[in-house]
Formats: sequence, structure tokens, C-alpha cells
Amino acid sequence: MWTLSSIAVYPVKSLDPVYVEQADLLPDGALAGDRQFALFDESGKLINGKQYPTIHQIRAVFDLAEQSVLLSAPQQSSEPVHFSLQEDRRKLETWFSDYFHSQIHIQENRETGFPDDLAASGPTIISTQTYGELAQWFPEISVEELRLRFRANLEFMGDLPFCEDRLYSAEDPPVQFQVGPVMFEGANPCKRCVVPSRSPWSGEPDPQFMKTFIQKRRETFPTWGDLNLFENMYRLAVNTRLPASQKTVSLRLHVGDSLKILN
Repeated sequence: MWTLSSIAVYPVKSLDPVYVEQADLLPDGALAGDRQFALFDESGKLINGKQYPTIHQIRAVFDLAEQSVLLSAPQQSSEPVHFSLQEDRRKLETWFSDYFHSQIHIQENRETGFPDDLAASGPTIISTQTYGELAQWFPEISVEELRLRFRANLEFMGDLPFCEDRLYSAEDPPVQFQVGPVMFEGANPCKRCVVPSRSPWSGEPDPQFMKTFIQKRRETFPTWGDLNLFENMYRLAVNTRLPASQKTVSLRLHVGDSLKILN
């Protein structure tokens, strides 16, 4: 049996996380407060780390109870500024517009958030052992920095590196697993973008990161993994969704909840 060791929510998509001891589930499966807000340019295009490397240089300290954020951009000598996420929306948009030198609008979605995978909008999950293995591949990158690069919601203490690869299958029925009172289905291994190859503080890229990752992932791919879901080896963590039976009840995760595979 494995144990949930941390829960991370990202109140504004692509900005810093908040680590919490418990989190409620929205009806579609996302963690309440996760990616609740997102930035968009004047044409309606999402502002994220894929297209905007300088977003990594923004530091955001959130107070979830107050629904507020302290924003700064140390590499641009930006002094910290405090905003209410609800009452200071116009001021927030002005701060981001000045930072990106473009007209920025903030949108909020309390029902589903702004997930990357609309078909598997539950929290992403990974094991502590996997982060430890990655730190062996990249000795210059700490486990804490790896967490910031890969941005998973749920981390659990498992048994072996990549044990989360037991949580999905290309065949029906999908793998079901339970974390505390919550039943999830593993959808697929999470396809990674350019973001993990960059410093989460400066946005500076490592041109060898992706190549090294793919080579090592291939060499260490576990016997329980399903290669049918890998178009390439640049995948890490597991996308999840809630079964239909779980979408009509109130659900909450706690750090320390046990994780067990049901089928």
C-alpha cells in the first residue's frame, strides 16, 4: 500500500504552486482551486510556459484562505505587490500586461479549472521514488526543482521508481485506484512539453534535457509500463479522471491517505 505524501495546487495556471494538507475534488475531477485562474492575451490565446519562457521568472505567493497573491519578478527588479484575486482583477491584469508588454486578461473557472487534458481533468500523480530516480539522471537538479519542473498535483510514497506506471493501461477497463475515499481512473502517462527542460526560476533552457530524459526513460522503462501509450518516451506522471459514480458525491483528499490499486 502506498501513501499520499503531498498535494500541490496551482491557483494561476503556469505560476507557482501551493502545498496543502487537504483538497476537495470538483465534479469533473480537478482539485478545487487548481488552475482556477489563467492568463490570456488580447486575441484570447492562453499565456503559459510553453510559449512564454519569461513566465518562469514571476514569483507568486498565494494565500488560499484570503484568495490573494503576492507577485514579484526578481530578475526584473520588481518589488512584491499584493493583490486580491477577486477584488483587484483589473490591477492584476495591468501588472501582467506591464510584465508581458501585451494586453493580458484573466479568466476564472471554478467548475473545472483550466486543465491541459480535457478528457482526463483529474489531478496528475507521480511517486517520490520517480523524482529520486530523475535526480540520478540529472545530478545538477534537486528533487525540489524537479517537482517545480514537472508540476504534478499529487505525490505519493511508493515502492519503486515509476511505480505510477502501474496506474494506467491501454486496454479496457481502465486501471482504477483509490486514494483515501476517492476512486480514480488512470488515463495515460502525461505527455511533456518544453517546460520541464527549463529552469523553473529563470526559464533558461537546457538543450540536452529532453534528449537525456528520453534516453534514460527508454533504458529504465519498467516491465509494468504499457508502451502502447507512448508515442515517444517523453512522458512522466499519470493523468487521471473520476469515474462517473464519483462525480455526484463530495470528495476530499488528505496528505497521509493510502493509495491502493483496485483492479
